[in-house]
Order: sequence, then C-alpha cells, then structure tokens
Amino acid sequence: HAANLSIDAVWAEQREAKNLSQKIAQLTAEMENGYRRSQAFQDSEDPDDFMLGVGIHWDTYFGADKERFHAEESLEDIQQKLQIREFSRESLSGNILQYAKQGISIVHSNLQSCPSGRSIGSQDLKTVIWQGRNQSLHWEDGNFRPSVVACFNSLIAEIDQKFSAYTNKNMAFNIIELLG
Repeated sequence: HAANLSIDAVWAEQREAKNLSQKIAQLTAEMENGYRRSQAFQDSEDPDDFMLGVGIHWDTYFGADKERFHAEESLEDIQQKLQIREFSRESLSGNILQYAKQGISIVHSNLQSCPSGRSIGSQDLKTVIWQGRNQSLHWEDGNFRPSVVACFNSLIAEIDQKFSAYTNKNMAFNIIELLG
C-alpha cells in the first residue's frame, strides 16, 4: 500500500515540476520573441515598418513582458516550488527503492538468492534496484561502495549520461523513471 501511494505521489510531483518548468519557459520565449520581432521591424529603413516595430515593442512591453515581469516577481517563488517538488519527487522515489530493497530482503534474504529479473542494459533488475537504493541513501556522503560505482558506470555507458550525476545528486527518480 505504501509503495502504491509513493508511486502515485512521485508521478504527481513530476507532473507539477514539469508544469512549473514549462510556465517559466513559455513566458520567457514569448517575451524574447516579441522583442526580436520588434527589433527586426525597427531596423528597417521603411518608416511604416519602423512604426510597426515600435507598436510590436509596446505590445510586447504591455503584454508578454508585463506578464513575465509579474511572473518574474514570483519567479523565485516558482523556482522554490520547483525545487521543493523535485526534492519531494526524489525523496518519494528513494522510498520506493527502499520498499523494493526490503521486499528483496524479506522474500529472498539477500541479493544473491533473488532472481535476476529483467535486464537493464547489461545489469539485472535486482542490481539496479539494490544499488539505486544505496546511491539514494548515501549520495550526500559521496563515498560509494564499488558495487554502486559499477552499477552507475554501466548506466552511464549503456543507458544515459544523466546518471553521471550520481556522485552529487540523488538519482532515485531517474532510477524509478528508468524502471517505468
């Protein structure tokens, strides 16, 4: 039950983080595009084009730029919310990996007696779960056992370079996302 609740919560946090990131990017793009268009018209030697550029400039200023200004006032708040969502998502993902690791321990006593599960690159599912959980718990220490280093080096080489951040970032969500 706890694992199901955590899985649902992780994906809810992911959706919220994605929505906040998209909002920031959209406002920035709209403002930059408006000023770019304005400048292109203002660079023209034709007086009509110049005035059209001035109009676009003021439209952007009172439109997208003003919205972005007000959003920027709360941009720090939005960025803090995004960081909170990301922290929450990482923590919940670490919980899921902990549940999975405990499940392996309870049912099979240890990693060696656990069935391999599906392949994740050249590694077994059980290894990615176990070492992903270890990384999630000890990432702040930065001092990983050779099995964690080997697991993440394989993920870097075979799956995605984003796993190279494992020495200074909790990678639990990336593992959960990889496992689907």
